[in-house]
Amino acid sequence: MVIRRIGVVGAGLMGTNIALDFALAGFPVHITDARPEQLQRSRGTVEENTRLLEAHAALGEPPAEVLARIRYCETLGETVSGTDLVVEAVSEDLELKRALFGRIAAEVSAECVLASNTSSFMPSLLADATGRPERFLVAHYWNPAHLIPLVELVPSPHTDADVLETLRLL
Repeated sequence: MVIRRIGVVGAGLMGTNIALDFALAGFPVHITDARPEQLQRSRGTVEENTRLLEAHAALGEPPAEVLARIRYCETLGETVSGTDLVVEAVSEDLELKRALFGRIAAEVSAECVLASNTSSFMPSLLADATGRPERFLVAHYWNPAHLIPLVELVPSPHTDADVLETLRLL
């Protein structure tokens, strides 16, 4: 399994920095938020964090190249279309997350890996909402996600071992 393009749903602090982390690693990333003003704040945060990384000689390429890999999308469909991995980073509301995963699953290919950045819920509480529990796991990032290289991967009892291994190697 190869991850080529990533979608991030939720452009708050965690989602924004998760998107930046993937862009720093060379992945094209699409990010969205239900609130347009939050998506605009996300853009500003990414730009500022990238400037800070450059100022501390922590970028291996020009900031414009990192920034160009992040696309800010107005709709969920635009964000997740053609992705190999979608990371959900919305507020810790179980019913919100379950409903969102149902919508995401309807928009992506059967091979797409679905992950939640949740710190509160067991993967089994979310996996069945996707209709493909073998392609689901929790990928809980530490904050700030673009600086701390620590992601807790928590599979559900049904998560395919290849899914877990692919994310472990990202």
